[in-house]
Amino acid sequence: MIQFFLTLFFSVVFVIAAIMATAHFWRWFYWAPTEEDEVSYCRTDDGRRLAVLRYRPEGEPVGLPVILCHGLSSNRFTFDLPGAPSLARFLRDQGRDVWVSELRGSGASDRPRLWASGMPYSWDFEDHLRRDVPAVVAHVTQRTQAPAVHWVGHSMGGMLIRAYLAGNDASGIQSAVTLGSPVDWSQMQNPWYKLALRAARLLHYFPVLPLPFLVKIMVPFAHRIPNFFLAVYHPPNIEPEVSKRVMALATELVTASKLWGDFGRFLETGVFGPNGHEGYLDPSHDTEVPILILAGARDEMAPPEAVAPERRSTGSPGKPQTEILGKDTGCAEDYGHMDLVVGKRVEQEVFPSILRWIGSHDCEVADSSVGMHTRERADT
Repeated sequence: MIQFFLTLFFSVVFVIAAIMATAHFWRWFYWAPTEEDEVSYCRTDDGRRLAVLRYRPEGEPVGLPVILCHGLSSNRFTFDLPGAPSLARFLRDQGRDVWVSELRGSGASDRPRLWASGMPYSWDFEDHLRRDVPAVVAHVTQRTQAPAVHWVGHSMGGMLIRAYLAGNDASGIQSAVTLGSPVDWSQMQNPWYKLALRAARLLHYFPVLPLPFLVKIMVPFAHRIPNFFLAVYHPPNIEPEVSKRVMALATELVTASKLWGDFGRFLETGVFGPNGHEGYLDPSHDTEVPILILAGARDEMAPPEAVAPERRSTGSPGKPQTEILGKDTGCAEDYGHMDLVVGKRVEQEVFPSILRWIGSHDCEVADSSVGMHTRERADT
């Protein structure tokens, strides 16, 4: 009997070690540096250090600074993936001063380490919303002396700015763009989500969820996984090698179970809110900040009806502008989730829409900020 349990124990240890080794191997195999000009850090009000990567344009910057924010269990590579289209570099090459933020638990920001760390796996959506977002916005406006910024968020990065604008002083945000960011969770009907919800009830027993580790072992055949199963991208709309790099580099190895638990609650209750009852986007919290919502027509992770519920109330003034990216709207292919930022034709079909949006909403405030913005650049 003792021999049986010892065999079982060491077998489990071996399997776990093999998974971890495989995940680290693929991350090492595809590793390449991003192309930022500098990395700076800001502190949240609870003392966490967040990394912010700056992409400087040649010459004087155009308009207001742009903050790019990644999604759940992701990082800087969302916007600057080696060998793939890069929103950070695209906007920089168009004269924009671009700042890529990494939230707590991701990339070069404070995150728990395997053996010893002063940061526990205990952050949640509210920590990102109430602490990380305002810290990043304040850091960029202070560094550039700009009166406001444009915020572009992918997935959770867009959810954060929608919630932030609905419940906070939005004076530091000039405009916002969201890509594949679900806010009506009653419309999330992917059957795999329902299965995941059952497992989510066990999360409070574990500090971390190793799902990203498991995802990384799929790297060799990532481009062959059906969209409805993995829901990361629409395979016809992404180069095979890029799909592998997404899973190897743009996915964090582990994420706090508490944060995953928040998403489980959103799914279970259908309410995008802090307690399962009151939503962040309550009508009484409407914002005047202009918002562009981009949704993929074949996004199984964040379907259009969940990303843009405002489409069901057309004709209402002040509602965000929505674009559904797919063949029916003139794109060469339907878009999924990650291919909204690294798809085959994003430089022709997605990035120009973002550039036009932020350019059209610089308005008068940009004129008053350019001088200060340029002076700061010359002094650093």
